[in-house]
Amino acid sequence: MKKAIINILLVVFLGILIYSGYRLFSIFSEYHKGRAQYEKTAEQYMTKKEDAEEGGSQDAEEIEKAPIEIDFDSLLKENPDVAGWIYCPDTIVNYPVMHGEDNDLYLHHMVNKEYNFAGCIFEDFRNARGQTDPATILYGHSMNDGSMFAMIHEYTKQEYYDQHPTMWYLTPTQNYRLNLVAGFVATEKDPVYDLFETPQQMQAYLKEALDKSTFKSDKQYYLETVDRIIVLSTCAYEFNNARYILIAVPIPIG
Repeated sequence: MKKAIINILLVVFLGILIYSGYRLFSIFSEYHKGRAQYEKTAEQYMTKKEDAEEGGSQDAEEIEKAPIEIDFDSLLKENPDVAGWIYCPDTIVNYPVMHGEDNDLYLHHMVNKEYNFAGCIFEDFRNARGQTDPATILYGHSMNDGSMFAMIHEYTKQEYYDQHPTMWYLTPTQNYRLNLVAGFVATEKDPVYDLFETPQQMQAYLKEALDKSTFKSDKQYYLETVDRIIVLSTCAYEFNNARYILIAVPIPIG
């Protein structure tokens, strides 16, 4: 009888071990599939611009340009929901940005619409395309392998901001340098998720955001001149349903 109980327990433990192994394999397989797909997408549609030759002369009047180029014509043929491309030099952030009919599809689907837990970076479906709203929200998962928007948690450290004070957001009609001005942990009911009806509401919010930011920006703005912001949002873990919000002022380039 004792031997039979031991054999049953061994079978149970073996089953748990096999199931746990399968779950781990599935998780790592999802991570690998997602990263491979986005690397392939970047190879197909994104081109890094070559730096100016060392010692070469540059026209002081030369217009600033984004460090990458995106073949939006071809990318939009693959998926017309593409709204733009977000890029942060020397980090993993190098992704297409989607704009769906809701906030559910691209939560767990990639740009080719295949299911993947990592999903896409995507704009809030309530936002108008073209960054004309007082606040445009970009959502992205905080993946355990460091992909998607996991890196924006690093902005809780001043030294990380000092190394990465800007990002880039390219769209089919306009490129933007994103000057990062504030970041903080918030609840899921933070006012920014209601969007803003007027620039004045956004400006009041921005003033409060600057006061509680986890880093101090070297970008100085007169609040009354900032008429729109771009907000990067991801899950945080300081408390239940926490979010980390990174706020940028978009500067049109070119």
